[in-house]
Amino acid sequence: MSSSLSNRFKGRATIQQSNVHSVFSGHHATVHCHDCKRSMVPRVVTYYGQPLKSICPFCGSTFSKFESGFGRLLRRFQTRTLSFSAFYGFATAIIGFCFIGLLSSKGLLSSSLGHISLYGTVVFGLLALAELAYQAIEQLAAKLGHESNYYWAILVVLAMVLIQQIHEWTSYVVLLFSIMLVRGLLFGLLQLFKTRRSVKGLANN
Repeated sequence: MSSSLSNRFKGRATIQQSNVHSVFSGHHATVHCHDCKRSMVPRVVTYYGQPLKSICPFCGSTFSKFESGFGRLLRRFQTRTLSFSAFYGFATAIIGFCFIGLLSSKGLLSSSLGHISLYGTVVFGLLALAELAYQAIEQLAAKLGHESNYYWAILVVLAMVLIQQIHEWTSYVVLLFSIMLVRGLLFGLLQLFKTRRSVKGLANN
């Protein structure tokens, strides 16, 4: 009787093991640590049930970080695309507004269009400078293999020190960061619009 039960348990164990092997067949359950280079299974660190990061069980270094819900929302408004195409678009718009202003000054167009071209040149010029500064910092961080958030944090600290030392520059610093914020919001909204259009296109197909 005992031998028949043991055979049944052995049969179930072999079936479960075969299922586990079939599930993980072709997949690697271990990864290599970035610091100690050892093969390991990352351990997840949680805080009140929310995963914060995964660490190496051997050296304790951080393997990967998990973003919070607010962080994922902010990431939608961050354009990490390393491309100067947007800057070229702004430059093209500036040239167009300057051409309209030139025609208005020659009397070929109305004066109202000349005022519009002046405002457009200023607005797109500031956005072009903000895009150029953003892409330059992101390109530098990517080239050196660093996280660009540290560069932005250093700029914020330098701006605060500059405001404390030279109070007359407060309005310029605030204007600069306001333009960078507007630039981020515009590109974030464009990114959300493109994502929704791509999702709708896939759903229609």
